[in-house]
Amino acid sequence: MQEKFASFIVKNKWVFVTVFIVLVVLGGIMIFQNKVVYDLSQSAPKNSLTQDSVAILKREFDDKGSAYIMVKGVTQDEALTILDELNQMDGVAFAAFDKEKDYKNGNALFTVSLTDYDSTSEANATIKGIIKKFSNKETYLSGQSAMSYYTRLETVESIIKVGIIIVLAIIIMLLFTSRTYFEIIILILVFGVSVVLNMGTNFLFNGISYISNLVALILQLTLSLDYAIILLHRFMEERMDSDAKESAVRALSKGILEILSSSMTTIAGLCSLIVMTLPLGVEMGLALAKSIVFSLLTVIFFMPSLLIIFDKQLQKTVHKNFVPSVTKPARAKLKFRKPIAAVFIVIIALAGTGQFFNEYSYNINGAKRIIDSQDKIAEEFGYKNDLAIIVPKGDYQKERELIEYVKSKDIVNDGTGLASIEAMEGLRLVDYVTQDQLIQAGSSYGFSSVVVKSLFNLYRKQNDPDSQTPSSEYAVRLVDLMVFASQKIQDMGMQDGEIAEGLKQITMARANFESQNYSRLVFNINSPTESKESLKLIEELSTELGQFYDEYYLAGESVACYDMAKTFPRDNFLVSFLTVLFVLTILFFTFKNFILPLILILAIQGGMWINFVIPFLSSSPISFVGYLLVCAIQMGATIDYAIILTNRYLSIKHLYSNRFDAMANAENAVFPTIITSGTILTVSGLAMGLVASGVVAKMGMLLGIGAATSVLVVLLVLPSVLLVCDKLIEKMDFKVVFRRRNNKNKE
Repeated sequence: MQEKFASFIVKNKWVFVTVFIVLVVLGGIMIFQNKVVYDLSQSAPKNSLTQDSVAILKREFDDKGSAYIMVKGVTQDEALTILDELNQMDGVAFAAFDKEKDYKNGNALFTVSLTDYDSTSEANATIKGIIKKFSNKETYLSGQSAMSYYTRLETVESIIKVGIIIVLAIIIMLLFTSRTYFEIIILILVFGVSVVLNMGTNFLFNGISYISNLVALILQLTLSLDYAIILLHRFMEERMDSDAKESAVRALSKGILEILSSSMTTIAGLCSLIVMTLPLGVEMGLALAKSIVFSLLTVIFFMPSLLIIFDKQLQKTVHKNFVPSVTKPARAKLKFRKPIAAVFIVIIALAGTGQFFNEYSYNINGAKRIIDSQDKIAEEFGYKNDLAIIVPKGDYQKERELIEYVKSKDIVNDGTGLASIEAMEGLRLVDYVTQDQLIQAGSSYGFSSVVVKSLFNLYRKQNDPDSQTPSSEYAVRLVDLMVFASQKIQDMGMQDGEIAEGLKQITMARANFESQNYSRLVFNINSPTESKESLKLIEELSTELGQFYDEYYLAGESVACYDMAKTFPRDNFLVSFLTVLFVLTILFFTFKNFILPLILILAIQGGMWINFVIPFLSSSPISFVGYLLVCAIQMGATIDYAIILTNRYLSIKHLYSNRFDAMANAENAVFPTIITSGTILTVSGLAMGLVASGVVAKMGMLLGIGAATSVLVVLLVLPSVLLVCDKLIEKMDFKVVFRRRNNKNKE
């Protein structure tokens, strides 16, 4: 069956080459249509506080971008000059600076609202413009708009740096482990085609997160090489005894089962992420699984054609094998197979216990520049950790009570809502005022009584013409009158001036704090985003707000972390359980043995536990999304190494009178494949960890160490475990078990 399939592909090689060329051209065009998303606010868990509140904010409020800017070493006069410069910049709706609260020790803090939404190119251009304008001063930026800008900037930088490191690592490793120099060109072609096809179909996501986009690219670079190297090495082995076409048929027919089982375990592991309540996890699972599918299709349907077409170049550039033989050390190591197996069982038992005590990080936003800025700002003004509470509008007295209640919490140092803003001394924006009251209040600010009367009468005429209330008793909400005045001033083309600017800011405050149906109350938590104190506050408020309102919503970075912390145990269990279940099922069908799949799972799971116990021993928190992703990848991808070794041992075992010789030779045969793939995956992960930032860096470090651990387990431990269990494995083969069962039934 496999040979017929392989013959069909080889026979129609030019058809497949043509198809892939057309697909690559189309994919290359579609890459430019992809939208990369840097704002992860929509990645909240399903049915969480954050998901509900983000939906309300998007529907009810015109939520534009914002940022905090701290400028160090300036006088108050210089700070006021900077304030004017900020307000005059394109893309800045308004900038605020309070000399009493926002100036300390020669440092000025400005709150800036943008005219565009977070993560848009316009908002990023505004942040970039601010950074450039004040580049001659020591300046630090924080807030969502700054975070989006820095995240995009560091992601682009990471792709370039990590890409260069990985490409160099691949070239060096392939030069070392290759059998012919030209095979590097073929592997690069196969990888390039699979990447273009994968990235060209990312438009299916209608916007893919920067995390999925970056991680998928890097992992496809490393994982797709596995299948290509397997086929290439098989081809070079077969080429010694037959021509190019026949060698390609034999290589594909012999290697396809190995390639399929390896890729299917990886895909199965990644597909387990789809059950997560976190949309980002679902997206990553689909994006990464798609990348592996395209790598698999490219190797099976495109690579055999390349091997035949470029056979002459392959043969002409054959060189001396640089990979040393590991047969002797492998054979010597197997003498200690029982102690090795026993020590491994003890180590994974301890590691498996220790990794349960890990602490996890739930903040999926974490560009290095933004964290550094947040810390610098916190040194002077405390942490700027925004919390929004959305409630049905209308009861301003209750809103004031709620604001005071939340502000009474120890770590909440500021709270604002439309109901609490004073427009004039003794008058809040939401208070009702009569004409006489407004004239009296306005006189102290230099407002003419004639202007106030004219404005009052014009408002009444346009908004309440049928009212029979006497003029002396007719009252209007102050904020409504001021918004009305701002609109009239704009209509008359009088946007300039202190009064016009003040009215404009009040209009924007109205839109920011109140919608048609809801009021938004904004607080500042003087504590890091996912500190225990911040998460405890969110937990308290999620229930305590019920004493004020039946309907309420919470939003903010800390709320998002709280939601993710709540959903993590469920996601962790499901991803881990389904990954093992899927991989185990595939291994059962691959090896047709009842015990062998369990041994392979134990070996790789042991490697994972060793990987995850390291953060526990170093007291370092693990990124929860990185943990789940690496669980799926390390189990799905590095099980390949175990499959390759085991499959080779079983296929040559009958050729040797001594099973130790068979295992040593099997290990020597697969050593180049495993060490090439494992080293590249390790270097890729470590490169992400050292060069990238935030969750991508943490994910990369886990992946790099995990890949190295899995390689060591497969090469140093698994052969000993397989030999110790060899007789049991033979007894638990499907054919043996069913034959034994049939014999018993006959008796």
